[in-house]
Amino acid sequence: AALAIAAGLAVLPAVGQLIPTMDYAKESMRGGAVLKGNADDTDAPKAHSGLDIDYAFQWSYGKIETFTLLVPNLYGASSHYNIGRQSKTYEALKNSGQGAQFVRYAPTYWGDQPFTSGPVYAGAIICFLFILGLYLVGEREKWWLLIATVLAVFMSWGKNFPILNDFLFYHLPLYSKFRTPSMSLVIANLTMAIMATLTLKAVIEQYQQKNFWQKFKRPLLVSAGITGGLCLLLILFGGAFDFTADGDMRYPDWLITALQADRHSMLTADAGRSLFFIAAAAALLWFFAKKRLKISYLIVAMGVLIFIDLWAVDKRFLNSESFVSKKQAKAHVASEADKQILQDKDPNYRVLNLASNTFNESSTSYFHKSVGGYSPAKLRRYQDIIDHHIAGNINMNVLNMLNTRYFILSDRQNQGQQQVQRNPDALGNCWFVDSLRWVDSPDEEIAALTHFAPNKTAVIDTAWRSKIPADLPTVVASDPAANITMTDYRSPGNIFYQSNNSQAQLAVFSEVFYKTWKAYIDGKEAPLVRVNYILRALSVPAGEHSIELKCKDELHLKCARLSLYASIFVGFIIIGSAVLLFIKRRNNKAQISIQK
Repeated sequence: AALAIAAGLAVLPAVGQLIPTMDYAKESMRGGAVLKGNADDTDAPKAHSGLDIDYAFQWSYGKIETFTLLVPNLYGASSHYNIGRQSKTYEALKNSGQGAQFVRYAPTYWGDQPFTSGPVYAGAIICFLFILGLYLVGEREKWWLLIATVLAVFMSWGKNFPILNDFLFYHLPLYSKFRTPSMSLVIANLTMAIMATLTLKAVIEQYQQKNFWQKFKRPLLVSAGITGGLCLLLILFGGAFDFTADGDMRYPDWLITALQADRHSMLTADAGRSLFFIAAAAALLWFFAKKRLKISYLIVAMGVLIFIDLWAVDKRFLNSESFVSKKQAKAHVASEADKQILQDKDPNYRVLNLASNTFNESSTSYFHKSVGGYSPAKLRRYQDIIDHHIAGNINMNVLNMLNTRYFILSDRQNQGQQQVQRNPDALGNCWFVDSLRWVDSPDEEIAALTHFAPNKTAVIDTAWRSKIPADLPTVVASDPAANITMTDYRSPGNIFYQSNNSQAQLAVFSEVFYKTWKAYIDGKEAPLVRVNYILRALSVPAGEHSIELKCKDELHLKCARLSLYASIFVGFIIIGSAVLLFIKRRNNKAQISIQK
């Protein structure tokens, strides 16, 4: 009950972020499929509102790779690791003039994950103390720590351990929203460190007991033997691994051979390194158990060894090169293509960068309104548009309705330099359509975008029929004089338009539809509808009108107020508890004084 109350007090001040995020997740890639064709495998245990299981389990840790907890470079560190000029790879490349640059970002990782920025390393001494703790730590603590550690390891295996992880994916609440099973090793890092701390505590508390050395000798030797023995086996027989990565096929055989040799060297070097730290920690405990080392010396020496072990590995991936002064820091540098596009002083158009990894880069979004770019939680419908009409065979009708005025292309004949191509058919920010094409499902709606004229027709799901005024005809006579234009872009959440049309028509806006958007015609709210699978549309009556689109997230505002009140309430509890504690201590002192 106390834990439940504490959990409630912890969560309430954060509901301003938690509840709106949960609400948005329903509409994102983590909210499940909109299209029947994208629904998870029909053989799945049950329908779920989350990611596709293959996508969610991409970053699954390998089973043997788990031993990076003990030997950090067991699987080649990272996908872009500096192996230096003493490497076999540099020797193989030094005559090409590319060696120095290549070895600075060498693809040394050869594990199961698509790529990685570094291994999960708990620490050689922590691993050793964890095993020792299974002998020395009390029953009340060690079993839950062991179970939590093992469960975290099993969960990190993802697709490599389907008997457990498939069940969790479909049944554990919120689990299907995440896509990195290897993150669960954060739990193992924590539980192993706790066990290591409790192990040292148990040693210090028990060493005064009679026959302590006789009881302690076997656990010490076994723990050192298991962890140190694994390191020794890797040193002696690590060459049995093939050290081949999936991406190696793009390199010539002689370079692959050099990379494999360096990967082997990295494994051997780190296995020897871990063996040294385990031996040093075991020696400290041996001297202490033999009463040749004081408690304070043991704690300081063990702390220093653990610090050196972890710090040295951390510095491989986060070091002085990772930091620059504010003056030197440049998030993105404009390319010649960017500079050419920025000469267009009208900011209200979009750019599609096909010269880079279109949906996994952020540089384009830094300079322009981008059709591409990366988000780990894109709107599900927008991802569907990418999958069906952009990423494969490009559908120019869809790009036109997204107001894609410029393309950045790679000129293969000119060493891959970027070039700019203007699209004269981009439809602009908004336009009137002459006809509505009704469909009965999202699948029919997205399919209808393959062949349609977005400047004349709007494709709309029948689910929106109640939001369309009865007097709006499905087909209207074309009116060349009818127009609607953007007049003010105050912010991404507040846009103004002016319309002039002789008959009621549907206006389509080149803006992605989301439920928090409100529309106002001459100050009066009017219903927005979704057309063309992702865009906003509004029925505009005949005449001249001022139109405002405004993002008003009522749920966010309500939750923000609740979060504020909860924060004040928790603050009063903290202050009240502090006052009560002060009064209690003062009364205790007064009572002791009277007794004296």
